[in-house]
Amino acid sequence: MRIAIVEDQADIRYSVTKILKRHGHEVIGFNGSESELAQTIIHAKVQLLILDVQLGVNYNGIDLAKELKEQNSDLPIILMTAYTTAQNMIEASKLGIQDILKKPFDEESLLELVNPYSQSKSKQKDAEEIEDDGEEFVGSFETMKEIYRRIGLAANNDLSVLIHGETGTGKELIAALIHKNSHRAKHPFIAVNCAAIPIELFESQLFGHEKGAFTDAGSQHIGYAEQVGEGTLFLDEIGELEPLAQSKLLRFLETREFRRVGGLKEKPFLGRIVSATNIDLESKIAAKQFREDLYFRLAMLSIEAPSLRERIQDIPILTKHFISQANERLHVEITGADAATLDALAKKRWSGNIRQLRNAIFGACLNRQKGVLRAEDFAIQELSQKKTLSWEDQLEDVLKEAIDSKTNLADIQERLNQIWLKVAWDAQPNVTRLAESLKTSRLTLRKRLKEAKIYKEDS
Repeated sequence: MRIAIVEDQADIRYSVTKILKRHGHEVIGFNGSESELAQTIIHAKVQLLILDVQLGVNYNGIDLAKELKEQNSDLPIILMTAYTTAQNMIEASKLGIQDILKKPFDEESLLELVNPYSQSKSKQKDAEEIEDDGEEFVGSFETMKEIYRRIGLAANNDLSVLIHGETGTGKELIAALIHKNSHRAKHPFIAVNCAAIPIELFESQLFGHEKGAFTDAGSQHIGYAEQVGEGTLFLDEIGELEPLAQSKLLRFLETREFRRVGGLKEKPFLGRIVSATNIDLESKIAAKQFREDLYFRLAMLSIEAPSLRERIQDIPILTKHFISQANERLHVEITGADAATLDALAKKRWSGNIRQLRNAIFGACLNRQKGVLRAEDFAIQELSQKKTLSWEDQLEDVLKEAIDSKTNLADIQERLNQIWLKVAWDAQPNVTRLAESLKTSRLTLRKRLKEAKIYKEDS
């Protein structure tokens, strides 16, 4: 198979070329600075492109991929990067690119992605961690790859999207990412909690009302559908809508028009709809509590937000992320969480999912203020239950605290020596006997006792 590799680092380009040639492929290498590179790759009739995301300071591999896809949409591309950010993943998904090779990689990882293009598709790549670029929605590669792929699909069109997931799984964050990566990003993103709108105010809140339309309508009100303009209207907790509100919403989705309460003129809806639910809508449909035709209108594309118990492997990544947020927002200095705490966090059942974990970590950071988080910092019974520690464990905790506070190691050692000597002297307050016990001279011991301000001449 004829493969092109675009990589500005010569050593990586050489290594990949060597591996692929050893397995019978024809390889053409580029450093990314060549003029009219896209045309060159196409004219060379390349069958697979391996492309580094960052090609020097001012050149992005994603831009080259866009240019290539415009001219040859069938060209398969494997992206190669040291930083698999949410933005990279979403942009790649929008271009139809699903294979990401994270640096550093070995021969097996490379061939695992390349081989399916010359043979029948076999297995997918192993889980890898995604480096977060500041987005709130973070996790391991295995957790996030399908979510980011579907976010990319949703961002690339205007189909109505329904996001399923338990409370606290980040459904609004997914909706916001769809909006941010779509052509509507420059327009408003408006989130509406459907469960919080009384049925008698549903039309007024969603579509607006004219002055005098009803008793309390003292002035004109512009509804959410009009406020959003060409942006994204996010309808959260859509499963809580009452039957009458469901009927009105269905008509709105079918006609893409609305009329203010008390108004005479229909107005066009120029935005797109993304909705979310923590309820099993198919069960509600079966129970005649939710309209099936409305469900199909809302769920042209579905995205599942996994619960935290389905992504236990993400606990360390999320903990690190939330500690970083806490340091910035709460002005604390937390360096991480110890292994026992991470283990306890992984074993706890988080009914509130990621939101509950975040709140717990923020609270623990406030309790600790500085250093490493421990189980007792959490206001959660399963984590904060204290056990009787041995003197070795207690000493270890004290030493960890000292190190976390950036105390000089030499100072810690000196203080330990003084404490140990005081304990020994309290147990045997006689220079001669203590010197014999410690197998040292009386003069040396007396000097050490004086330096530690333990020994007095009249002792």
